[in-house]
Amino acid sequence: MEAVIDNSTEPFFLGALAAWHHTCPSGKPRARVLLIHGISEHSGRHLNTVKALTSRDIEVVRFDLRGAGLSGGRRQWCRRFEDYVEDTETVFNWICRERDDLPLFLLGHSMGGAVAIHFSSIYGRMFRGLLLSGPAYLTGAAISPLVVNVGKMLKNAIPLFRVPGGDDKSSLSRDPEVGKAFLADPLTIQFNTLQQGNEVLRGMDAVPDICRLITIPTFIAHGSHDQVIRVDGSFVILQRLASKDRMLHIIPGGYHEPHNDWDKEAYFERLTSWVHKRV
Repeated sequence: MEAVIDNSTEPFFLGALAAWHHTCPSGKPRARVLLIHGISEHSGRHLNTVKALTSRDIEVVRFDLRGAGLSGGRRQWCRRFEDYVEDTETVFNWICRERDDLPLFLLGHSMGGAVAIHFSSIYGRMFRGLLLSGPAYLTGAAISPLVVNVGKMLKNAIPLFRVPGGDDKSSLSRDPEVGKAFLADPLTIQFNTLQQGNEVLRGMDAVPDICRLITIPTFIAHGSHDQVIRVDGSFVILQRLASKDRMLHIIPGGYHEPHNDWDKEAYFERLTSWVHKRV
């Protein structure tokens, strides 16, 4: 039986994955976006994006990756980075099977951006465009190189070891309330396992080579002051993409989460305008 879909906060489940389908108030959608969230968070932290897109006649399907949010699975765990690509494939297949045909775009934030790049290298021909928000390639000053290097050495010995995430989330947004909300959110996670961390880094390292396989139109947004993921990594991504239709939008003074930052409305206007022009 097909799940009942609406704009409520109640998810439907695809196996262990919690997912949501958000329709447009106008009832006349022009496109659909499949949204992939970042590490240690969940798709509910992207409701600003959902509201902005649906108010501009773009439907949104979002889901929580395995081990995140309301989805099942061990918290902060994956056997390999490709598990997250397979999660995306599960939701993508549901869209193809159960929903009406609309121009489809893939939106990935941070680690979700790396997942979206991997996914687009396989299924790109099924999408009208790729949207990347602070895509994870080069880690910034907010991520300790010492922790990364020690984690690489210890992964095989203690893969389930939990590395504390820290209580300073000021690098997420210039709005201090965003960091406070992240720490108070019962669905965000304040640690990473060594297995997950190393697999995510492996997936990130492969991003430049995989970009050579992507030919669909691509929009990248990155805050100039992002301390989580370095903005120069997005320049590398832009250069490596095989797509002739590609652009990098640098947000002056922006932090890691443009959808939760002070000038988010300007970002949403740029994002939706780009999508509308390619429908």
